[in-house]
Amino acid sequence: MSDNEMVLVVAGYQDIDTARRDFLATAALVRARQLATRGMILVTKNAQGEVRLEHTGDDHGHTGLGWGTGVGVVVGLFAPVMLGTVVVGAAGGALVDTFTGHRLRRVVHDEIGSALGAGSAAVIGVFPAEHRLAVELHLAGAFLFSLVESGPTDLAELEAELDQAMGKFVPDRTVLPMPDRSFGGTAGRTLADSVADWSMIPGPRAPAGAPNVLIVLIDDAGYGAPDTFGGPVRTPNFTRVQERGTTYNRFHVTAVCSPTRAALLTGRNQHRVGFGSIAEYPGPFPGYTAAKPRSCAALPRILSENGYVTGGFGKWHLTPDNVQGAAGPFDHWPKGWGFDHWWGFLSGAAGQYDPIITLDDSVIGVPTAQDGRQYYFPDDLTDKATEWLHAVRAQDPVKPWMMYYSTGCAHAPHHVAKEWADKYAGQFDDGWDVLREKTLARQKELGIVPPETELTPRPDLFPAWDSLTEAQRRLYARQMEVYCGYQENADWNVGRLLDSLEEMGDLENTLIFYIWGDNGASLEGTTTGSFNELTFLNGLVLDADQQTDLIEQYGGIDALGGIHTAPHIAAAWAHASNTPFQWGKQDASHLGGTRDPMVVSWPTRLRPGDALRTQFTHVIDIAPTVLEAAGIPEAKTVDGIAQEPMDGTSFLFSFDDSIAPERHRAQYFEMFGSRAMYQDGWWAASRPDRIPWDMSPATLAQFGPDADWDPDRDVGWELYYLPDDFAQNRDLAAEHPDKVRELQELWWAAAKENHVLPLMGGMSAIYGILPPMSTVTKFTFAGDVQNIQRGMIPRIYGRSYAIEAHLTVPAGGAQGVVVAHADFIGGFALWVDAEGVLTHTYSFLGVETYRQKADAPLPAGDVRVRMLFEATENRPGTGGHVTLFVNDEPVGDGDLPHTVPIAFTSYSGLDIGRDNGLVVDRDYEDQAPNAFTGTVQRVVFDLMPMGHADEKALHLHHAVENLAHGAAG
Repeated sequence: MSDNEMVLVVAGYQDIDTARRDFLATAALVRARQLATRGMILVTKNAQGEVRLEHTGDDHGHTGLGWGTGVGVVVGLFAPVMLGTVVVGAAGGALVDTFTGHRLRRVVHDEIGSALGAGSAAVIGVFPAEHRLAVELHLAGAFLFSLVESGPTDLAELEAELDQAMGKFVPDRTVLPMPDRSFGGTAGRTLADSVADWSMIPGPRAPAGAPNVLIVLIDDAGYGAPDTFGGPVRTPNFTRVQERGTTYNRFHVTAVCSPTRAALLTGRNQHRVGFGSIAEYPGPFPGYTAAKPRSCAALPRILSENGYVTGGFGKWHLTPDNVQGAAGPFDHWPKGWGFDHWWGFLSGAAGQYDPIITLDDSVIGVPTAQDGRQYYFPDDLTDKATEWLHAVRAQDPVKPWMMYYSTGCAHAPHHVAKEWADKYAGQFDDGWDVLREKTLARQKELGIVPPETELTPRPDLFPAWDSLTEAQRRLYARQMEVYCGYQENADWNVGRLLDSLEEMGDLENTLIFYIWGDNGASLEGTTTGSFNELTFLNGLVLDADQQTDLIEQYGGIDALGGIHTAPHIAAAWAHASNTPFQWGKQDASHLGGTRDPMVVSWPTRLRPGDALRTQFTHVIDIAPTVLEAAGIPEAKTVDGIAQEPMDGTSFLFSFDDSIAPERHRAQYFEMFGSRAMYQDGWWAASRPDRIPWDMSPATLAQFGPDADWDPDRDVGWELYYLPDDFAQNRDLAAEHPDKVRELQELWWAAAKENHVLPLMGGMSAIYGILPPMSTVTKFTFAGDVQNIQRGMIPRIYGRSYAIEAHLTVPAGGAQGVVVAHADFIGGFALWVDAEGVLTHTYSFLGVETYRQKADAPLPAGDVRVRMLFEATENRPGTGGHVTLFVNDEPVGDGDLPHTVPIAFTSYSGLDIGRDNGLVVDRDYEDQAPNAFTGTVQRVVFDLMPMGHADEKALHLHHAVENLAHGAAG
């Protein structure tokens, strides 16, 4: 018989007894010379997971074609790992011994053994191709067949072909997508001479026992915020996860939103995946593109290709502004990162009452509550996440899922219902200094920090509480009450999600990472906080008394956090929320910006209430830990593209040993020029002299290309030994200059390897390194366009422009919104009132509101209306004059003494023919969205031409605007 007419058959069985019966029956046919084989073996895996080579067929004698030699060849694959349990005859045993030194000995244990579930088995044999149908018919109890035609003639070929056949049992999970399973049955002319193979149905399967994965990420919250870590915010569900698992008190993030999220979802350092800065500003250097390379596939893609279903919910902040619309491209949207399903918002911030929701690859707009209640995003977020899980389990009760649940809380604006804020009434009347002391005391009592931990000093930048007026204290205390109520509500919603998992029966085998913050608490509220977070971004400085006066216009201090405010806390509260550390968000140099609470549970692996874990861990470690827990390797190629290895280190080892030595021993940090290098307990820190809310060109010029700036010489380095100084209190740089130099050199080497350079590359726009200047000055929107994302509206800032609308007005007149952007605390609208009068409303950040009205109602029929703004000069914030036209005739005018210099909003969109979400003019708030009752044919924005120098200056301004938005993200 020709070697080329052989076939290697692998038959998989779900129970050992059936496999043994079929094997012995087939071997009897060989002995009776009704079948021929070169060798046939039975491999089993018992209930205890022990892999055994039970039969070689040798006990039936050397009958059949080439039986004895074939047995030796096949058995040679499995020796000597099974020799203690192999059942063979004398001749077969001798042949086994011949191959004990061969590299194939590992296959039965590493490949076949790992492929078999407990209590299952496999029959493997080499047969003449003409006997294929007969063999498969006699192995009728098998649930899976895999075969390779043109059977092997020697060990080398047998190894290669067995690998190929076993690929159906043990797919190569390092190459994604995994190829379709081959047909292992027989397709004859009729069903009578055919053998089915259900296992070829497409679709990867996750490894047996792979857990569900839930990653919960809270936004802009600090180490000293949740009461689980000694803070003032009541977090029973953060504690609930802690008590079901364990606590990591030395977990680290990157100090700003987008970079942390990119690192978490890819397992790679943020600069390696283009997120050295924020998504709003794609930069011209590899570490700052805001575009994940295809060579760095994200965790949800890897899991999805390995048999998981993946869903993401909440805040994204990984899609550049200019690709957040229907034109895409969608590579950088959540589904492009591998999520099977997405529901949430793409931007870095959102109003909790009126977010712009994205569903998969479509913007579906601003939702409204269905029962007359006020819409609230955190509640809807949890509802949508739970609905998805219910739908998954309705279809498949066992398929593992991965969920990324990322809240908009505690990012500004701090929106929460009054009853949540009122829970904290009076609790902060003693101020931020007392809060820090109380928090540290509780942290010590809970064992979160070592008992010798010392409180870091409050920077002089933040005033002492005792130095404030009574009015200031009242305002600031209410800010913190709102902030804490906002966070407690987020934790309550996480609890609702956990309740659903428990009801579904999924909680036991769900690996949960609950992370309280993607950076430290945000210091960007400035020293006074704000009733509107956009005031500081636009350079509008309001003291506490001015803030209070404005707040009174929008319902008073008790209304803070409601729909008519967009508040942020005073920076000293954020500093207190990062207790016991220094600084906060944006500061990669110090732990206030980079260390956040994390609790982990997995009941099938982690004991409830297990001991505190103190190993150094980092956000890039999450993805490798998930993969190891699921039994899935890192991908080597995805879509034919070679993959860069993950930078993170799995900390699954610490699940089993709370005091095991840490394995993530070195890590660089960098954000907007602040730097740190960690190695084996030592931490070197270098922080430029810049307060987090100061992104002004004047301040940043000292770090730019025109400055004589040496990062090491001019900024300097501090040095801390964290095992003895948990809070970074004692700078040892003067005592250990050699260690400082060592860590400096390590940082520069890591910076070069990870695309951190050039330093300050994420702020290139500040220094005039700009993308190509757009030549488009006219933008046309059809009448049905809605929810244009904030970053894609025409750039009307600092220049003259016109808005022209082509309308059809019915005979009885019309009213409603023609075009609107943002809302009453920053936005503009061209609309028609109830009397049919054309009106232009411009809200200067809620501080001042300007209106211009026509002198008569609109005529019926096809009407062209126009708002012309003529700027006094071409500069950000310029004043100017507004004229309204109807069919080219001027019908009204008025002055705009100020215009918004940077941006109206951090999240609200632009709508044609209506005003979605919170409205621009509260005169029509009770009619929201106040859709136009005639027809809006189209709206045209026309930016007036300027000289090249002015265009270039505004181009720089817009680039800086994007950067400033993201820095606050």
